[in-house]
Amino acid sequence: MYELAIVPFGAWRRYNIYNPVNGNGFSLVPGKGATLLDLHFSNQNILDGYQTPEELAAGKWGKSAVLFPFPNRLRDGKYNWEDKQYAFPINNADTGNAIHGFARAEAFEVVRIELTTESAELECRLDYSGHQVGYPFPCTLDLTFTISNRRDFSLSFMVKNHHGKPIPAGFGWHPYFRLSNSADEHLMHLPAADRVEIDERMIPTGQKTPYAAFLKDTLVADTRLDNCFKTANPNALYRLGLSGEKGKIAVVASAASFPFFQVFTPPHRESIALEPMTCNVDAFHNGEGLVTVPAGGDWLEAFRVEYYE
Repeated sequence: MYELAIVPFGAWRRYNIYNPVNGNGFSLVPGKGATLLDLHFSNQNILDGYQTPEELAAGKWGKSAVLFPFPNRLRDGKYNWEDKQYAFPINNADTGNAIHGFARAEAFEVVRIELTTESAELECRLDYSGHQVGYPFPCTLDLTFTISNRRDFSLSFMVKNHHGKPIPAGFGWHPYFRLSNSADEHLMHLPAADRVEIDERMIPTGQKTPYAAFLKDTLVADTRLDNCFKTANPNALYRLGLSGEKGKIAVVASAASFPFFQVFTPPHRESIALEPMTCNVDAFHNGEGLVTVPAGGDWLEAFRVEYYE
């Protein structure tokens, strides 16, 4: 049976869900962006997450952050929508851009928990009032985290538009996986894809180049990536795979729903981020994958993480 424990975590509360029979479970902090802290299968934590409230408050590297209303970078933090210009704060100083939206800093509310012998679900909700000047569009963002005895974990989301007009939206997730002691020691597999070429500010140039370096399990070694890719087959499920001493994982997503993904090997070389994204970098400008949620309408998608020993 999956069990729930709610414990203090600095200024927030940490929700721990765990099955003592099989060692599967996860923990998250709803009050700080619904941030996942760890993810266990057979008592193996496969995430490089925040260990302390202080680390979570600092938010360095955006570990397991939910990225909404856009993932990755937005050029100059500005965009036009329906003949009006809006601006997000510049929070990526190195490039002079906005990055990753604002949901990761918002307080979500837990609205549903279901625990059984086979699985566990925790649903969080952000009732967003439109208070951000860069995104004055009221909406609800629901996140559902599910773990099962099949040793898979899924994240589904639903955006409900409460604005009187259509709104632009993108979504991504920013998990760092650690299956060995360093990024270099992992084997990685990526699907056939095109690499999105970027300029010195990490904004797409409009060019894409076929990328085939990891079409089979290949040692990461000294490879350095902070790149967005577009899947080559728009009608298939794709898998982003890593393996190491702790086992093997695959991030599984639909190319129709998540046509882009980011791979990041951070400078500390302790883990690797595999990030499914519904849209391209700077999608509020280039429109690639940008979703328009109609007035009163909603938008639902999901992906999953599979674990193998």
